[in-house]
Amino acid sequence: MIAWRAFMAGIPGALVSAVALAQSLSGPESIEYHARLDRTLISNIYNGDIQVRNAAGTLGLFTAAPTAPYGIELLAGTLYVVDSGHVKGYDIDSAAPVMDLPLSGAGFLNGITSNGVDTLYVSDFSAHSIYSIDVSDPGLPVQSAPVSTGTETPNGLAYDGRGNRLLIATWGGNAKVLGLDLSPGATPATLIETTLDNLDGIALDCHGALIVSAWSGCTSGGCLRRFNPPFQLNTPAVAIVDDLSSPADIDYDWVSAEIAVPESGSDSVSFHASGCEPALFASDFER
Repeated sequence: MIAWRAFMAGIPGALVSAVALAQSLSGPESIEYHARLDRTLISNIYNGDIQVRNAAGTLGLFTAAPTAPYGIELLAGTLYVVDSGHVKGYDIDSAAPVMDLPLSGAGFLNGITSNGVDTLYVSDFSAHSIYSIDVSDPGLPVQSAPVSTGTETPNGLAYDGRGNRLLIATWGGNAKVLGLDLSPGATPATLIETTLDNLDGIALDCHGALIVSAWSGCTSGGCLRRFNPPFQLNTPAVAIVDDLSSPADIDYDWVSAEIAVPESGSDSVSFHASGCEPALFASDFER
């Protein structure tokens, strides 16, 4: 059964005017759950901000510092943001800037994930490549040479710790999910061939199943689809939900076992049951 959470209409008037301006989403692109404070963070392309939504559904402003934020990723107390050719970092509690790395040779940077320890991975949609960035010290980040995805256009990214690989959602008709082994010298290979079009977000659930958001090629509108392991080229897609409006970069919330979806076409977010059980204690390495 689909679990929906409606947004509350307003923000208390006692809040400062900057927060009041952040009441509505505009081009929500990426969403991340922050378990310690039970809240979600949402990047907004057109507002040029990161908003925060609390458990009651109230929206507030985390930071208006970015210009056009796309993917966001929480790692070791820092919220990393893909923003106009840069990867920026903000302290998760104070929103103070801690990193601003312009990626050399970048085209259109889009998705981001991490290995949960010290490395970020960023997709370059237009240059068909994947960057890795060592953020052991966010004040001194180190960019590695990008890895090409060939003719495939990379979008959303997810890290598969069990396989020490990166999972890559691709854009286009009959879109593919690629796997990139993270050992030196490896190149991406097709993991799953889908009948979906324009994959955007990608995540792994509690069973190691792969969940993607697709803009089209669904039963109706945009959708979420699950692919259960072990993965093969023709692994069938299992329907989770249809009629989504341009679903972008998703997140799987281990605590609620819901999939959080920014719907960029309707300036909203929605939450959907994954089929997993909620976790009382969840891995919180990235928060």
